[in-house]
Amino acid sequence: MNCYKDKNKWLKVLAHVVLIFSLSATKFANAYTGVTILMSSQTPANTQFVDNFKVNLAYSKNNGLKVNVVVMQESDKFEVAENSELVIALGVKALEAASMLKHTTPVLGIYTPLPVFNQILAISKRELGNFSAIVLDQPFWRQLTLIKTVLPEAKKVGVLLGSASSQYLDLLRDEADQLGLTLIDENVNNDTELIPNLKKLLESSEAMLAIPDRSIYSRETAESILLTSYRHQKPMFGYSQSYVKAGALASVYSSTKQIAKQAAEIAIKSQTASNQLPSPQIPKYFSVAVNLQVARSLNIAIADEDAIYKKMLTLENSEIVENEEKKH
Repeated sequence: MNCYKDKNKWLKVLAHVVLIFSLSATKFANAYTGVTILMSSQTPANTQFVDNFKVNLAYSKNNGLKVNVVVMQESDKFEVAENSELVIALGVKALEAASMLKHTTPVLGIYTPLPVFNQILAISKRELGNFSAIVLDQPFWRQLTLIKTVLPEAKKVGVLLGSASSQYLDLLRDEADQLGLTLIDENVNNDTELIPNLKKLLESSEAMLAIPDRSIYSRETAESILLTSYRHQKPMFGYSQSYVKAGALASVYSSTKQIAKQAAEIAIKSQTASNQLPSPQIPKYFSVAVNLQVARSLNIAIADEDAIYKKMLTLENSEIVENEEKKH
């Protein structure tokens, strides 16, 4: 099973658009000594991120990084010490604000989808090396591996594509092919096409994969999409924990705690390594969510979340070993 041999293709997608605007990376003049966490509002998730980020910094006792928190609702203007602070922007609004800082200020975005990050990078004329992100998107190979793990006999996977997601069709097909899956797609150009095109997919697919696209998946459409899938007795694999709670069979997701851990690792490594942020990153750590009630209703025998997660890691690690052996 060659599901992971082309994992770099996903990483290339992360950099493909941004490299158009940045042919060389800009290094920071000096190592930074502090971190400013910028947020548009003090939500529970943002507060949890800050707490977990500080905990992970404490594990590495020698980094000496001091953390400052700025809430945009409470402060119209904010300043950072140039070349001595890393700015971590939580959410799109915060990243947009951070992108307007001096271009020598390192900025790491969190909770921002890849297409949005690319747009902000282009508009701000920032450069890779001092402007990066842990993108919100889970890689397609991870989502498709979940389907293959839960439904090993499945061959046909349906996916609805809208204005934001249609650009990924070729990548989706390639990733599915690596897993021995056939991808069946339908485009949704307007609201009236949503349910009719979904029904077409459900008639020819064994499972549905939902990928982030606001023109298709929203609070307004979630119930009708999930109910239609349920009536056709076809499982829906979501892209978030909340979508599983709403009625999807399963999903991979990264928790706030996991993202904070990855962000702390980047902050510490970039502080002392080459004083340069890495290129945009996919979520490194992830979990699996399963809706057992949906599984019972669809008569699907499914393992528990921990067992599925371990099976996915085994598939990934075995592929890495296989690829290393091929190099020698």
